Amino acid sequence: MIRLLLLGATGRTGNSILIQLSENEQVQVTAAIRDVSDSSRLPKIKRPIHTMIVDIDNILSLRKATSQADIIVNAIRLRENISRSALITLDKRIREGVGDMEGRLIITVGGAGSLHTLHGQRFWQDPTFPKRTLPRGIAHAELRDYLEKLPPASWAYLIPPPAYNPTEPRTGYYNRWTPSNDESEFLNRSISYEDFAIAVCKAVSERWTGVHLIAN
Repeated sequence: MIRLLLLGATGRTGNSILIQLSENEQVQVTAAIRDVSDSSRLPKIKRPIHTMIVDIDNILSLRKATSQADIIVNAIRLRENISRSALITLDKRIREGVGDMEGRLIITVGGAGSLHTLHGQRFWQDPTFPKRTLPRGIAHAELRDYLEKLPPASWAYLIPPPAYNPTEPRTGYYNRWTPSNDESEFLNRSISYEDFAIAVCKAVSERWTGVHLIAN
C-alpha cells in the first residue's frame, strides 16, 4: 500500500489527480485542505476521501501531514505576482516538514515556463508566453533548475505543454518525452487535465524520478 499526501487537491489539476488515484486501490490518499469548508471543492468519487487540514506555511502542520506519507504529490498552483523563488521556498518547506527523505518521494506538477528552447533560453522568455502567468513561468524555471541539483531519488517533476486543457475529454493516453537542451517541439503538443493526471498516477505507482514531459 502506498500512502500518499496530495497538496493542492482542491484545484482543477488536484481534482483530476484525486479522481484518477481513487481508481487505484493500492494507493491510500490523504487530500490536504486549508479548512473544513474546502471539502466541498473536492470531486465526488465512490471511495471516501480522507482529508487533513494543512497549513503549507507552517512546518509543524506539514510535518504532521507528511509523517505517514511515502509520496507527496505537490499540485499547488501559486497565483498572482509570486517571486521567482516562491516555488523553491515551498519545496524546501515541504522537505523540512518531511525531514528524512530516505525512501520518500515528492512529485511536483510542473509548468511549461520551465521548458528549454533554442539558444539556452526558457519558454517563459518567449514573446508568446502569457504575460499574466509570467511570474509563475519564471518561478517554475527556477524550481526545475533547483530540483535538478538535488539527489535524483527524492523528486519527480512532470511538465505539461502550454496547451494544458481543463475542458478537453479524457482519452486514457499520454506520451512521455525525455528532457533535453531544446524542448521546442514539445511546445506544439497538448493534453487534457485528466490525461495528465493519469501520468501523475503512473508516476506514483512506478515511482518515477527526474524530469518528464507529458503530452498526448
